[in-house]
Amino acid sequence: MIRQTTSRMVFRDFDSSDYERLVEIYNANYPDYPTSVAETRYNDESSDKSKFLQKRFPCVDKDSGSILGFARLTHAWWNFHPQKFMVDIVVDPQRQRRGVGSRSYQRLTEELEKLHATTAWASVKENMPRSLDFATERGFVEKQRLWESRLVPSELDSASFEKYSHNASKDGIRISTFAEEEVKGPEFLRELYELVQDCWADVPLPVPYTRVSYEQWEEKELKNPSLVRDGFFIASDGPRLVGYSNVWHMAKEPRTLYQAMTGVRREYRGRGVAMVLKLRVIDYARQNRYDVIKTWNDSANTPILAANTKLGFKREVGWITMEKTL
Repeated sequence: MIRQTTSRMVFRDFDSSDYERLVEIYNANYPDYPTSVAETRYNDESSDKSKFLQKRFPCVDKDSGSILGFARLTHAWWNFHPQKFMVDIVVDPQRQRRGVGSRSYQRLTEELEKLHATTAWASVKENMPRSLDFATERGFVEKQRLWESRLVPSELDSASFEKYSHNASKDGIRISTFAEEEVKGPEFLRELYELVQDCWADVPLPVPYTRVSYEQWEEKELKNPSLVRDGFFIASDGPRLVGYSNVWHMAKEPRTLYQAMTGVRREYRGRGVAMVLKLRVIDYARQNRYDVIKTWNDSANTPILAANTKLGFKREVGWITMEKTL
């Protein structure tokens, strides 16, 4: 049997009217992580376009005019380098294995050459062997592996973890929420920004974290409608902010929280502060009747993985960051 191919394909620049189709195709490929048009649009529009480049190309069937898939390249704002880019391709499941992905990758390669790119990164889910083979055949190699973990908040026995909160309180650690603290104004927000930058500097990434501007952080996180302000917990030692854990809520998953980051300053690690922050997030989820918390951690980040396991998080399928030197 000869596999059918799609030969009459063209690429054009992305238009705002394409968001509906983009989200439709993305959600069909990743039903466990559905997004909305508003969320995708905000993620695009919140990037500092004077620094971070993003180009997205719809692959269009020339005969029908229908969009078959999308190819994108973008700077990673947490790993910024002017000649290093994240790339991704999503194809309508009904049109896969017909050359759309190959043609889309060819279009990205042409663009990367124009930009004198030196490195490309792609993120591939562990249980998608065709995608892994696609990347490997084009010279990508594994750089990092993130493990997803999930917890059902109602299943946690909080009483067995009371010692962590007791010890933190005894050490003078106070836990509050962003919703409570943000009323303090610009000085507090600047202190929180510095805490976030310090914590992210120690996160395992494909290459070392690149500090972002306050303005970019504010746009990407604080102004993001998906941020859960009263589920964003902050640890303080007197006037000093020493740790935080923030969560996100996605429109198409009304009973799910995404735990984005739990970080503690180096000199406060090993004292149970991260555990207390995670427990507060879990309590928040339970009180507000969320069914599940999802989070991701580097496979080599043993301290946070151990904490998650102790709390009852169950490991799910991971994501692999693939890298290609151009």
